[in-house]
Amino acid sequence: MMDWLLYPYRRIRHYFTKRAFLKCLGDEAAEEFLKLLLKLMSLSFLIDRSLRKNIEGFSGLIQFKSKDNEIRILARFKDSQLKVKELKPTEEEEQFPNATVIFKNAEALMNFLLPKGGQRDILRSILNNEVILEGNFNYIY
Repeated sequence: MMDWLLYPYRRIRHYFTKRAFLKCLGDEAAEEFLKLLLKLMSLSFLIDRSLRKNIEGFSGLIQFKSKDNEIRILARFKDSQLKVKELKPTEEEEQFPNATVIFKNAEALMNFLLPKGGQRDILRSILNNEVILEGNFNYIY
């Protein structure tokens, strides 16, 4: 009977719920894509001996995360291997990373991994405040 009074409230609630769900879905998709790329890279090190020679004797820890800590991936290079670990938003690292790449959001992460036009431009990403680099940049580039 009074359903028409609740209609605006329900429409607004539906809009914000849908928006929150899509943001969560985007964060998860970006995180899984980054994990997949790192695991494929790890597999490449196992298969290709010449590629494995590039990381012989190298040990380091690189962290990829979003500003809101919803995306947190650790890439550990040790003993000519790459190990990938996903961290929960509140979980602490057992070791301080050598380099950290902080993304503004999931869209910035996807733009970093799959840039529009095919040309990765880290300087543009930094100037647009999409990416923040912390630590030793030699571990990243």
